[in-house]
Amino acid sequence: MSNQQQQQQQAQPAPGSSQAAAAAAAQTEGPPASAPAQPRFEDLTIDDDLPLLPRLQRYVRSSIALQRLVHVRMLGEVALEVGRQLTATELVPLLPPLVRDGESIIRQRVCSELKVLSLVLMGMTGGPAAAGGAGGRGATAATAAT
Repeated sequence: MSNQQQQQQQAQPAPGSSQAAAAAAAQTEGPPASAPAQPRFEDLTIDDDLPLLPRLQRYVRSSIALQRLVHVRMLGEVALEVGRQLTATELVPLLPPLVRDGESIIRQRVCSELKVLSLVLMGMTGGPAAAGGAGGRGATAATAAT
């Protein structure tokens, strides 16, 4: 056996050792767990066929900040559409992770939407008709109510 072969054999960990297991795992694993996964096309698309409430519930939990932001901006509109009871039971539980979101723009937008949510919860809006129907923005109707 040549000197080079002996050095290579000595450099390799013993088959049963923890070093051998770690080396084998490093060769078979993909990128480290801390590396962010690239979003797939399916992750970037939004299902426009969903009704507003289920759509909002799905996408405010998205790992993609832009999707969260777009749907956080819809909180007031959806609250006006669904009314007091569903706002309390379905929308308010979505707020805790949003107010602690890592993106400041999302936290800021949640603060902007809280006024409309509060007005809906206090019953101080004119209901869905005040929002201009299901397609209206609603925040202007709620703001006008104050």
